[in-house]
Order: sequence, then structure tokens, then C-alpha cells
Amino acid sequence: MSVPQKLVVEGNDGTGKTTLVGQLAKLGFDVQDRGVPTKMTDDPDLKPRRDVLYVVLDVPVEVSQQRLARAGKSLEEQYHTIDDLTHYRARYLELLPALPHHVLLDASGTPAQMLERCLELLAGQGITPAEEKRS
Repeated sequence: MSVPQKLVVEGNDGTGKTTLVGQLAKLGFDVQDRGVPTKMTDDPDLKPRRDVLYVVLDVPVEVSQQRLARAGKSLEEQYHTIDDLTHYRARYLELLPALPHHVLLDASGTPAQMLERCLELLAGQGITPAEEKRS
């Protein structure tokens, strides 16, 4: 079975999902921010879609919190605390074997560095932007 061309970007808050989704969409990729794996972190009985490639972003919890703080987010909010970030980071990593198609992306560094790493991973999977969106 070939790897799907649709992408779903997953990961903890503060990993850079929104930024990466915007960058990939501008390049013509069929991409969305979050999907079934986010729900699977609380309900492992859910089944992931087989028609997408899940791009799971990962950074140390401290990096997530630093990014959230820089964005003006409350670090006391649910999903932003050290305990929640630690728990959900572990859950995402535990879910990887259940995802039919996925890549794990080190989301540390600048948005440009993260995009470059992502594009390399996608190219390795044979995934390219939709032809009609290329300029």
C-alpha cells in the first residue's frame, strides 16, 4: 500500500503545529492541524485513519512550555502544565505503532529548520505538494 498524500500534523501544544501546517499549506500540501491521534491520547480504542500520513511533532516539555509562554499562553491552563505536557508527550510517542502511516519529527529549532526537516522526511516517503498548487 502506498503512503497517502494527505497529512495530519499532531503533537503537544507548543510543538509548532499551527506554524508548520501554515507553511506546508502554502507549499501546496494537503494538510490539517490535528486529527484522530489527538483524541486517541485520551481514548486509545479509537482507530486512526489509514488514508493519511500523521506527522507527529516532538520537543522536550520544557521547549513546549517556553514556546507557550512566549505566545502569551497561561502555563496553568489544561494541556500547558508540566504534568499535562509530560503525560501527553508520552501518549503521543506510545501511539506511534498504532498509526498506519507516520513520521516522527524533531520539532526543536526554528520554524525554518523544522520545515526543512519535515520536507526531508516527506520526500523520503515520496510525498510532494499537489501539482495544481505548485507555483
